[in-house]
Amino acid sequence: MNKKDSNGKLPKEESNQSLDENIEPEKNEEDTVENYELIEDSAEDLEEKVLRAQAEVQNVRKTAQKEILKARLYGSESLVKDLLPSIDNLFRTLEFQNKESKSIPSEGIELVIRDMISALEKNGISIVDPQDEEFNPDEHEAISVVENSEVSPNTCIQVTQKGYKFKDRVIRPAMVIVSKK
Repeated sequence: MNKKDSNGKLPKEESNQSLDENIEPEKNEEDTVENYELIEDSAEDLEEKVLRAQAEVQNVRKTAQKEILKARLYGSESLVKDLLPSIDNLFRTLEFQNKESKSIPSEGIELVIRDMISALEKNGISIVDPQDEEFNPDEHEAISVVENSEVSPNTCIQVTQKGYKFKDRVIRPAMVIVSKK
């Protein structure tokens, strides 16, 4: 408790002390307001940064989707460019056919086949020709089984249709006739 003198005033020390107590809460309030404003500013900055990051992520997604679409639409372009010479050779071969018998020179057909195989190989497509190889159900499709004692069982003795692989993936299995004892 504060002791008052006969005039009803506080002694000097105590009155100064109570003034300091009154001033100090005002300073605390000012500090709190300043801190609140700083926190509010940094929160606004962070919110702005988050919004910018979200916009950037959306832009990256859109760009990636466009690139995927382009790859799907134009991914076969190199294969087509590689096959065009083969098509040209087919037309040239037809020009040299015998008009009366409608026969086509075999050299022209062989040239076209070589060109096409080369174009496929340039683009990662390989031929599966399992003649005299062991039957592999992952790459071959058995259309018939024939008894044959001259070769070991489960051997592809005849290929009726060649298969094709794109890198490690089978596009079309080879159609084969398999031996058994």
